[in-house]
Amino acid sequence: MTDHADAPDDPERRVEYLRETVDPATATDDDIDAWCELLAERDARSPAFDALREISAVHRDGRRVAAAIQPYVVHENKRVWENATEILVGLALDDPDALEATIDFLVETLDADDDHRRETAWSVLVELAEVKPVLVHSHVDEIIGYLDHDDVWLRREAIGLLAAISDVYPEAIAPASDELLTISRDESEDVSALPGPLNRIALVRPDIVRPVVEDVRDMLTDEVVHLRIAAATSLATIAIAYPDELPHVVEDLLTLAEEDPETRHLDLARSTAVRSLGRIGTEHPDAVVPELDRLVAKLDDENEQVRSSAVDALGHIATVRPAAVRPCVENLVAMLEDKAETVQFSLVRALGKIAAADSEVAPLVVEALDEWFDRVEVVNRYRDDFEYTMRWSIIDAFGRIGASHPDVLEPVVDDLRGFLAEDGLASNAAEALGEIGAVRPDAVRSAVADLHALLADDNCTNRKSAAVALGKIGAVDPDVASLVVDDLQTLLDDDRHYGRAAAAEALGTIATADSDVASRVSDDIQPLANDDHHDVRSAALEALGKTGVSDPDTASLVFDDLQAGLHDVDPKVRSSAANALGVVGAAHRERAPLATDALRSRLERDDEYLSVRSSIAEGLQSIKLSHPGVVQRTSTELQAHIDAAIDVGRE
Repeated sequence: MTDHADAPDDPERRVEYLRETVDPATATDDDIDAWCELLAERDARSPAFDALREISAVHRDGRRVAAAIQPYVVHENKRVWENATEILVGLALDDPDALEATIDFLVETLDADDDHRRETAWSVLVELAEVKPVLVHSHVDEIIGYLDHDDVWLRREAIGLLAAISDVYPEAIAPASDELLTISRDESEDVSALPGPLNRIALVRPDIVRPVVEDVRDMLTDEVVHLRIAAATSLATIAIAYPDELPHVVEDLLTLAEEDPETRHLDLARSTAVRSLGRIGTEHPDAVVPELDRLVAKLDDENEQVRSSAVDALGHIATVRPAAVRPCVENLVAMLEDKAETVQFSLVRALGKIAAADSEVAPLVVEALDEWFDRVEVVNRYRDDFEYTMRWSIIDAFGRIGASHPDVLEPVVDDLRGFLAEDGLASNAAEALGEIGAVRPDAVRSAVADLHALLADDNCTNRKSAAVALGKIGAVDPDVASLVVDDLQTLLDDDRHYGRAAAAEALGTIATADSDVASRVSDDIQPLANDDHHDVRSAALEALGKTGVSDPDTASLVFDDLQAGLHDVDPKVRSSAANALGVVGAAHRERAPLATDALRSRLERDDEYLSVRSSIAEGLQSIKLSHPGVVQRTSTELQAHIDAAIDVGRE
């Protein structure tokens, strides 16, 4: 063990000394302490921060790293405690258990006599909770206890922390509902953070829906604009889950959208109200379509954010009620001349959705977008970033339209193929061609060779998009599959995680249509289930599930990997494992009991994230539909888990 007694006193020279003597992977406690001490030295802070981040990423014992950094998270210097927190955030992503003692320390410091330590502890805890909510799950009751504290500041901080974890743990914070409702009615309290936790609790506590809605509706007229914004978003979420609340929520949101703006900030609230109506219209069109004229009127609003939100809302509604939006299409096309860039981007996005849902207007939209594509450079020649971003958006719209109406895209397929050779457009063009080719492979056959060549492109984004596109085309065209499978297997070893994840996704997609490919590629995909990057692990598990569906022998070989994925540190990976177990269990009766047991045991964990519970419930629903006697939970119970995971920010 090195005690560094002979290390130079000068901070900069000490940095050089530690760089030469400390191996990040095997750093001792003294090594880590020596680097931590330099966090407080202005001239050595940055290299110390970099070194500690590297140590936290590769060290075999994260607890030792966290313990050494712990005192610095409440350091008197703001830069020091921010750096210490950032290091802990990185550590938490891969090893949340390593922070157990640190979280205990922060919770104990939440009511410290020293103002700085107390305030910093709250700030750090909120930041860590936002990144990894499970860190504070075991302390929720203690946080709720602060809602009754005499100190107004502590009550406000407790509300903020509960809000930070409300999307993930609504059931855990549900016992706070009475206190939160009481606070919401106290005019002396700062209630700006309340709509979030209240609406999430309501999703799992139907008995408090009505009082929550009444309180949040009152917030729509509050003088504080950002409270009105939060209230509009929350009311939409509740109304989507509880349709009985729709009539007055829709009317309240329309009323807010139609207010005369007294300040620029009120326009943000009006815009949010319009956007929320679009969300509701997607899930419950009958509640919004009768009032569509009032929504359409916002296309002429003086504020560009309101116009943009109105365009987006119509795009959302068109996905479920295209005929209702059809009369607006010519007006929307004409609005491409709007001088506001945000409106133009919304228009391209919305027109893509509308045309994908409505074959009657698709030719008109494709023609208009194609013409606009050629005019972008002239109209906005002084903004190169705008030009490229707008062209990306138009190509994305073509892909969306082509997935539903590939014949309409014939006039632009050659252009899309040409874009494969253009820097900055190749990735988007590949994705669009993949969407079209997934339903009409013959329409993009001339582009397959170019897509194939793109697998070896120097740009990792291009490699990724080409792989995914070829996977979609290969799933419906055996000749393409035969052409690209070997190269996709090679891409599994890509040095960038984008490439590895895309290769796994593409091979899984092809495997759904070819059991021979499934058995052939599963061995190569399996190691990626333990990849360092969570996106790769997620893609690998989804792909292994697809290979298992196609081939029962493969299902047997990959099943342990899928079960292990349910315990991954990353929630996205756990969701992918749940999806994969669900499809494998549904496809093979002999796998259904084991898949059900694995999913059920994870569903019953009270520290599991709400989004993962939803994926697990969907997996169990799939198995139940195929093998009714295997899953004991009722469909109603499972659907409740799925419905509770409505994403507040989903557009």
